[in-house]
Amino acid sequence: MGTTIYPGMQVTAVWLTKCWIPIWFGLNEKFGGFFNVIGSFFDDSGSGIKKKIVTKSARKVSDYFQASNDPIMSTIASLMYKMGMKWKEMSLNDVCCLMPAWFGAWTTLVTGLLALECSAHFCYNHGNKFGTVFDDLPLIGYYIRKISTPIRETLTYYSGLDITTNTNKSPSSLQSASLLSMLATMFFMSIVPAHLMRSVGGGFDNESVAVFAMTLVFYCWTRALRGGTLGAKADDDCVHDVEGEDNVGAYIRGKQDQGFKLSSRTKAAVFYGFVTGIAYFYMVMSWGGYGMFLEGIILSIYFCKQCFFLILICCSNHMHVVFVINLVGAHAGTLVLLGRHSSKLHAAYSAFYFVGTALATRVPVVGLSPLRSLEQMGPLLVFLGMQLVEYCERIRTRDNLSRKKIWLLRIRLFGVVGVLLVGVVMALWPTGFFGPISSRVRGLFVKHTKTGNPLVDSVAEHQAAKPEAYQQYLDIVVKIVPFGFGLVAVAFTNDASSFLLVYGLAAYFFSHKMVRLILLTAPIASSLSGIAVGRTAAWCLEGVCGWYLDVWDAWRLLVDGEEDKLVSATTVVEAKVVSSDSKKKGKHKKTDADQVGKDTCDSSTSPTPVRNKWLFVLATKFAWLYLSLFLYKESQPHIKSFQSTCQQMASAMSHPSILFKAQTRDGQTILVDDYREAYW
Repeated sequence: MGTTIYPGMQVTAVWLTKCWIPIWFGLNEKFGGFFNVIGSFFDDSGSGIKKKIVTKSARKVSDYFQASNDPIMSTIASLMYKMGMKWKEMSLNDVCCLMPAWFGAWTTLVTGLLALECSAHFCYNHGNKFGTVFDDLPLIGYYIRKISTPIRETLTYYSGLDITTNTNKSPSSLQSASLLSMLATMFFMSIVPAHLMRSVGGGFDNESVAVFAMTLVFYCWTRALRGGTLGAKADDDCVHDVEGEDNVGAYIRGKQDQGFKLSSRTKAAVFYGFVTGIAYFYMVMSWGGYGMFLEGIILSIYFCKQCFFLILICCSNHMHVVFVINLVGAHAGTLVLLGRHSSKLHAAYSAFYFVGTALATRVPVVGLSPLRSLEQMGPLLVFLGMQLVEYCERIRTRDNLSRKKIWLLRIRLFGVVGVLLVGVVMALWPTGFFGPISSRVRGLFVKHTKTGNPLVDSVAEHQAAKPEAYQQYLDIVVKIVPFGFGLVAVAFTNDASSFLLVYGLAAYFFSHKMVRLILLTAPIASSLSGIAVGRTAAWCLEGVCGWYLDVWDAWRLLVDGEEDKLVSATTVVEAKVVSSDSKKKGKHKKTDADQVGKDTCDSSTSPTPVRNKWLFVLATKFAWLYLSLFLYKESQPHIKSFQSTCQQMASAMSHPSILFKAQTRDGQTILVDDYREAYW
């Protein structure tokens, strides 16, 4: 069962046992088909795992729940009886043994969705456009864009690729690059040993469920940063005509809502921020109040009126929840410092922090820890600071303030609020309102022998990680990660994908300080590696085939017949390059390509005939074909080696022992039972 049991794990296990698994068995027996495929996880044949399955009458189960004042489950059981289904239950012990494998699969899927969201290109608003990580940095961001944009457009033009094209309607996330990145990420995540550490059957530990909850929080957060909805022209919601000189400019108005109005992108960000807060609450429950740093756990299960209830008194000395809330807060703060603040970002983070913190404080043993723990002061300060920044920006767009006036407003507002906060802290500090930094967090910044906590100091997992550990648990992934990190930072940074950069740096720092935290590197290492491999494969596919896939475009073409509105990648990229050349010459003729540029959020002109020459096209396609075959041939030995290594690691992790034989130096055989004795 593991050494640490948390309420989220228990609640999930009981919910699966008493609710979902009986429903699944009923659907599997009634309809079969797709359910038979997934239902094979519950089958005894060939698995070597004998599970106790109890079959009951659905009508009797319905009467039981009705007598227990549980109308929802009573209704479900009654419907199953009317449909001729039986009520089947697995034992709680079997469910606990299989949960790590089940949730490991779900974690793989959610990590793939995270890579999908961070690698897809949208045209909802400025924050979704790709660029370098410093494109919006104050003062120097303008000059970086002036240098990087022509380079990107030239490479795109002469390579025959599309990396920035969008159609007149906002595309879905199901694009060639994002889909291949998702598949590559799921391949790495499904077998990488760092993930297998807590996803093998029988290893019912807190991370078995909590890693899934953590990746779910990260995916929902990046989804909230997309803003907008399919087909919505969010940029137009906030841009208004201004009489006289516009001191704000279209660039700022494209990111900020005017006055106190809400655009469609902001409303979407609020919704997904709310969902992120709920996901965070589940992670708090699963990882022992992640970030609450309490001490121990007691789970009392008792039966009353023939119905079970759970009284959960949970505590934890783990630092993983703090990692999650601080990581999201650090990313939001980083976006503001990089000049990427927007009403969408403010809405997403405010909804996430308010909902997540409010729900977390509902756990009795948590209480006001999110507001009192020093480890969580960072996210709180980011929340307060973002309210002030958003207020200033909305006043700026409403009153058309100049740069000088907006800076004066910011200085005055932050100065007043800063003085008030200092006064509040000085008044509360002597009362002991703020708790001390926990031993686990101190252990991340000082040597593990100096934490002062004997439990932390004595466990080998809490020591610093060595380079060999990364090679052991990440294998070839650790070599691909730098390429993915650089690719995102140099060319494919937007509000969502920048999260991978912050996550990558934080995960490496913490895992380097504490070897057990290497399990936190599995999602980010798989995502960055998957994006590197997926984008390379997408470039080869686009270079050879000469087309850019978007499922939403294909669907509109089949259903609506909007072929005339589909824009080829070549036309738009050519138009952008020629537009840049025309501006340099001071000449600009309005052609059909201008309309294309308007529809794709970029100005453009008619394409030049260079890429239309058959010799250039043939040479480009041949080069991409040769590169594709070369990469495929060279990657095969590495892939097979990676699969073999992961298989060996999985086999070793799937056969844990608490009693085993060993030999002393003199050859005497002894029975090592230290692990068993440690529990007595």
